Formats: sequence, C-alpha cells, structure tokens
Amino acid sequence: MNNLAQATTDDLQVPSTRVKMGHMLVDNGKITAADLKAIITLQNERGIRFGEAALLLGLVSPADIRSVLARQFAYTAVPDAASRLAPSLTAIFRPESSEVEALRSLRSELMLRYFNTAPNLSLAVVGANEAETIARTTANLAIVFSQLGLRTLLIDSNLREPQLHKLFGVDGRHPGLSDLLADRARIQPLTVAALQSLWLLPAGTQAPNPQELLSGRNYRDYVGELSNRFDITLISTPPMARNRDAQLVAAQAGAALLIAQQHSSRMKDLEKLCANLWGVGVRVVGVALRH
Repeated sequence: MNNLAQATTDDLQVPSTRVKMGHMLVDNGKITAADLKAIITLQNERGIRFGEAALLLGLVSPADIRSVLARQFAYTAVPDAASRLAPSLTAIFRPESSEVEALRSLRSELMLRYFNTAPNLSLAVVGANEAETIARTTANLAIVFSQLGLRTLLIDSNLREPQLHKLFGVDGRHPGLSDLLADRARIQPLTVAALQSLWLLPAGTQAPNPQELLSGRNYRDYVGELSNRFDITLISTPPMARNRDAQLVAAQAGAALLIAQQHSSRMKDLEKLCANLWGVGVRVVGVALRH
C-alpha cells in the first residue's frame, strides 16, 4: 500500500471503496492528495457520499464523478456534447435502452456459443442489404464487448462504401485496412478514447480492387496477426446482396453473425445467404433481428 493510501485509511478511517474513487481521481490528475484528504474530512463530518463532498468543495465536476463511477462498475460514461461519436452508437449514449439490453443478451450468447470455444477468434457480421445497419450493429456489439474489459478490435471491411469511420468521428482520409492490405502503410488500429478496451481499424483509402485485397494472402496474414492481439475481433462487412466481398471476409474468419431487418428481410433471402456462407465453410453462429 502506498503512502497516500496508508495515511487515508489509518488517519481518517474510511472504507477502501471511498479510497479507490479518490485514488482514481488523483491518478487522473483531477485532484491532489491534499484535495483527497479534504474531501474525506468533509464526507465524514456530514455523512455524505464521496462524490457529493467532492462536488460541494468544487474540486471536481459531475462529469468527473460519472467517469470514475463508470470505470468502477466496468461501464462507459456517456460522452459530453462535444464528442465526435455518432449518436447512433446507442451502447454509449443510451446504455439503459432496450436495444442495448438486447445487444448484451446477444453478447452473452456469442460468448457462450462461440468466443469461449477458442482464444483470439474473429467474427464477421453480415447482412443482405443496408451497409449502415450492418456497420451500426457491429459497432454497438463491439462496444458492449469492450465494456466487459475484453480487448476488442473492430474492423471495417467495407472497402467500397466505408461506414465505421463516420460513426467514430475518424477522418475519411485516414489510412486503414485497404492501405494495410495493399502494403501502402503498416498502420496500427486506432484507440477509441471514450472506451478503455476498444480499437478501430477503419476501411482506409477507397481501393479499385476490393475483392482481390480481401481474398489475398495479405488479408489472411495481417488480419490473423491483428486478431491474435485481441480477445474479440468483430468485422463489419458490405451487404452480401451487392457483391461477394462479405463472403470472402466471412470465409477468412470462419464464422459469421447474420443481421436481419424486421418487416424487411425475407426468409428466402436469408436462407440463400446462409446457403452461400455454408457453401464456403462458414459457420453461421446466429441471426440478430433488428427492429
């Protein structure tokens, strides 16, 4: 135990949970050791919560308290209004919604049925149409995985109509998967600042030969190497009804999650998609129905 924790617990007799919040604020540079002692003194005098005492003293902001609480409970604090993240990332902006609760249930099913079967697995997320729906679902699913503290990699393999960079506020000119596959740049996935355990590999420069890039040796080698560094790898794909790109990506991953749209997706189309995936040895781990 360091000197600060020793002085706090012995001299002021506070529970360790309060000290933990204080240490997190100190580590983040939000308060000093002297501030921590003043907060705990006021807390004990008035019998109030640590966060309330810190706010009364004007030493932290409500956003600081929310951020620490989120970290303590392995949760994600809602970003402020200046965030470049898209509001459609509901797993961040509306974590208590029924949609996000459904995503958590899907996460649990995937953990039990797929990701727990072997380390460093990747999963392609595919759909018949609507590139935006596929990307948004993949992104939100990646977020709820990262909220478990699992190192999660999110890849945009839609090299024709990239989507994920828009959701995460990344410049569309930023190099990404296509540049890596074409040996134009040896780039690393971008950290998503609002989330402790999520990394993004955007699609990158729009390429004239997506199928060649996605079916080539570089894809297998580079994406395989990246996946080995993460607990979870989710790959957002282009719509299967338009080309064979998603099928190529799913074949490399070995497994796919199918996205269906309520009142829109037709059973015959879904059956055809599944048959196409099975035909190249892809395991369809399930179907997620979006409203």
